[in-house]
Amino acid sequence: MLAILQAMVEEQKGSYLLTDTDSLLFVASKRGGMVPCPGGSHKTPAGIPAVRAITWKQVRGICAKLNRLNPYDQKVVEDILKIEDCNYDRGGKPHQLYGLAISAKRYVVYTRQGSKTQIIKPSEHGLGMLYVPDKRKRYTPKDCKDQETKYPLWIVEAWEQLLDDHFRNIKDPANALVTRELWFGDFPAVMRIRVTTPNVLAALRKHDPGAAKPYNFAVSPILLQSGPSCTLVGSFSKHPEEWLTREYTEIHTGAAVHLGGEYDGRKLLPQTLSGVLWRHYLHPEDKSLSPEGKPCGPYTKGLLLRRPIYAMIPFITIGKEVERKAQEGEDISSLENAGPIRYQSGQTANTRAVDPALQKRMKQFSLRQLTQGTSPKHQNLVATCEHGR
Repeated sequence: MLAILQAMVEEQKGSYLLTDTDSLLFVASKRGGMVPCPGGSHKTPAGIPAVRAITWKQVRGICAKLNRLNPYDQKVVEDILKIEDCNYDRGGKPHQLYGLAISAKRYVVYTRQGSKTQIIKPSEHGLGMLYVPDKRKRYTPKDCKDQETKYPLWIVEAWEQLLDDHFRNIKDPANALVTRELWFGDFPAVMRIRVTTPNVLAALRKHDPGAAKPYNFAVSPILLQSGPSCTLVGSFSKHPEEWLTREYTEIHTGAAVHLGGEYDGRKLLPQTLSGVLWRHYLHPEDKSLSPEGKPCGPYTKGLLLRRPIYAMIPFITIGKEVERKAQEGEDISSLENAGPIRYQSGQTANTRAVDPALQKRMKQFSLRQLTQGTSPKHQNLVATCEHGR
């Protein structure tokens, strides 16, 4: 469906800011026209490369046309593509939105009145995993029809600062000196996680048997020199000044360490939130090419190109590729994400491909027969029967 939607936009000679799974952010305005953009296929009257903004009416037409493909009962699912409420002001009238996109999931949508901006939709991807002890009420845009969606106020402030830095064209790769204006900028960057695995629980109990309980919260600092063999977890605290001085446990070895000390030949120095925000802003979009057809870098901007993909033989069946650390910060297993599961022979029972003879035999039975007296979930049995894993 997303490919059809992209084709419909291109048919109108329009463009989009980003796409993500089941959504698309149109480049559109009330009357349409040219928007300056490096790499755009159109030009402004002054000869500057641009993309074409389609009209709001054309957007509504695209949605109506695509919704004719709706296979569901409209009493249950009225539209498969709808214009979100954030496109309207508090009174229900369409208002012009602007956007800054770093990647498909890292973006901010806002309105603009003169020199003032109002954040309408700040993406939490890549930031929501961070723990900031902010007791303030969550943020809802005042002049927006959508009054139900609420966002952490510190994330809104972070995007406001990044927007300011973007339009001032500040480049400071050494560190985010400008973002240190934020009240939380000098906090150590930590994740709040839940203790959900036996090995982590056992490691923590070596040092604090009373505090280490299943599903308790803990903090894990984000290190400047990180690696899969060094993951630190410490008892939970809401006070940032305690994060630097407390004892941490390295979950693989159970070693007790402190920030500022050394472990396995590396200095255990935490990133600051200002540094994380600046790296968030400079994150290159690996899935696209720059307007010049080269890999994207930290300061790439403009209309990105599709990145070609070449099939490599032999094919390897893998699980869904998900950046779990950015999406599920409180899951301890996300700290050890080593990429998608590869289903191959010779691996563990959970990841090796099913024996073809067993798969053929299983197809002789119904799903009901297979599940009687067994513990595997239906979905795992279906995957075994249909996909060979």
